[in-house]
Amino acid sequence: MSVTLTNALGRLVTFLLPHESYCVARGECACGVQPGRGGRRLPSSLTLATGVSLEDVPEATLCVRAVAAAIRRGEVALKRQAPTAPPSSPPSAAPEVSARASRKKRGAS
Repeated sequence: MSVTLTNALGRLVTFLLPHESYCVARGECACGVQPGRGGRRLPSSLTLATGVSLEDVPEATLCVRAVAAAIRRGEVALKRQAPTAPPSSPPSAAPEVSARASRKKRGAS
């Protein structure tokens, strides 16, 4: 299922996507790794400017408490769409046949 989030708040909104909820629901880690200090994980974030829609957001984003709360409050609009089917190969078209009879050009033999 495709998810689209739209900022309806009127100001910039940023959500931290914690490893414990977002990455676990996603099934793979999306955190950055800070060099040094034993490779500390830094959570991803999601930023929506005023009135901006972000399409194809991972479904796991909805598992983040702050995102879910913003949707309930109406600060962020949620739109779900069924995934579009991949385009099938176009049917093979027969070559077009001209209704006009071909005419010989002047001077051609």
